[in-house]
Amino acid sequence: MGIVIRQSIISTIISYVGVLIGYVSLLYLFPKFMSLEQIGLLRTIQDAAILFSPFAQFGITQSIFRYHPQLAKDQKTSASFISLMLLLSLVGFFLFLMVFKIFETPTLAYFQDNAKEIIQYSYLVIWLTLILLLTSVLETFSRAVLKTTIPNLLKEVVIRLLLILLAFFYFKGIITFEQFIISSVLAYLLCLLILLFFLISTGDLKISFGFGKLDQPIMKEMFMFSILSFAGMAGMILIGKVDSIMVASLIGLEANAVYTTALYMATVIEMPKRALSQLTMPLIAKAFKKNDMKEIETLYTKTAINQFIIGALLLIGIWINLDTVFYFMPKKEAFEAGRWVVLFIGIGKLVDMLFGPSSEIIVLSKHYKFNIVLIVILAGIVIVSNNTLIPAFGITGAAIGAALALIIFNSVKYIFIYVKFGLQPFTANTLKVVAIALLTLILSYVLPKLETPLLDLIFRSSIVTIFFGGAVYFSNASEDGTRIVNAILTKFKLK
Repeated sequence: MGIVIRQSIISTIISYVGVLIGYVSLLYLFPKFMSLEQIGLLRTIQDAAILFSPFAQFGITQSIFRYHPQLAKDQKTSASFISLMLLLSLVGFFLFLMVFKIFETPTLAYFQDNAKEIIQYSYLVIWLTLILLLTSVLETFSRAVLKTTIPNLLKEVVIRLLLILLAFFYFKGIITFEQFIISSVLAYLLCLLILLFFLISTGDLKISFGFGKLDQPIMKEMFMFSILSFAGMAGMILIGKVDSIMVASLIGLEANAVYTTALYMATVIEMPKRALSQLTMPLIAKAFKKNDMKEIETLYTKTAINQFIIGALLLIGIWINLDTVFYFMPKKEAFEAGRWVVLFIGIGKLVDMLFGPSSEIIVLSKHYKFNIVLIVILAGIVIVSNNTLIPAFGITGAAIGAALALIIFNSVKYIFIYVKFGLQPFTANTLKVVAIALLTLILSYVLPKLETPLLDLIFRSSIVTIFFGGAVYFSNASEDGTRIVNAILTKFKLK
């Protein structure tokens, strides 16, 4: 457990460093080095590959994490297991490639009117899909064998630094833009090769085709789970990425540059949710194994309120400082069009955090198939709504569609969990935090605005954080938060 906790802390730190690098690159360096159309093209290529990747995976990554402990009982079976997973991923990719080639003409025609530049780079999208597919398989295997630091470092930090370096080379005229786009894909390939070398050097990755040594009944169960997981994962990626692809095709690459930049500003809100999910999932699984519904209810309510507190503070902080963020951005007039995207996406992410670990509860229960069906249905709703909202309201329409999808998704899960288990995440503390958040927002608008943007950001953020944090503490809205603060105060002899 010590190794898991230590690596979780390191991975969290790496993730926040990656977010900081991402903010610097996406909000300042890329707008300074490239045109909006070029940024939009880069993000569309990346998002298209991310969107295609789960369709080539066929749920393999989820199966690795779930079935590795059962099938990889020693070094020989571990080698056979990961070899099989890599082989299946390649088979999945070639099946995907065949389907893509059949529908390539109508697919690319979708971009002809507003984003035809993407057509000449369609081959790079395919290559990047393969690279991301293999990287995802190896990253999941690394987590399964408790080697998380290097994969997270490559994913969150190294790739972002490489892209910044390549963008700088383009800005200085060392490479052309076409070379920059090709090199950006090669940067992902380099990270894949580093990860591959790391796993080989640690002795965790060995190739063996002795598939007969693997437990056959469990293998059959794994294949069925992979198919079900494929539907769920593909649906989640569709919900998360199809909006940016549709913005590019329906409005243009410049609009997608603004949309994806605003989207990135808002996604920082959900980072604490990822960390809390890593901690709560094994606890929920253990509680289900013991049929301890009281423990599940406790985890449900505590995680929901803690996520809501952190998410509300982050959303308020981003919203009240948005003018300052835009002030420091090159081409700020263009990016200011994404203001409402930040708000609506932020609200959607906050609602997702408010409902707590609902997906985890459903997935880890015997009703896990419901979550998969729901995701697929919602993915269809997102596509239909975006086709209506984007032409009518532009990038704001895409943000509204994404937010509505999250609200509907969580509302249906809430009803399902309440009906099946009699559980719900809301308490009186939820209302306390809502009231505190509203008062904090009012306070932020009555605070004087300092003339120096950076000082205003520091001043406004500090006052809001102190007021919000103090109100949450003295209202005892979070028992866990109050206990942590009391422990810190006691340690420094302040209480």
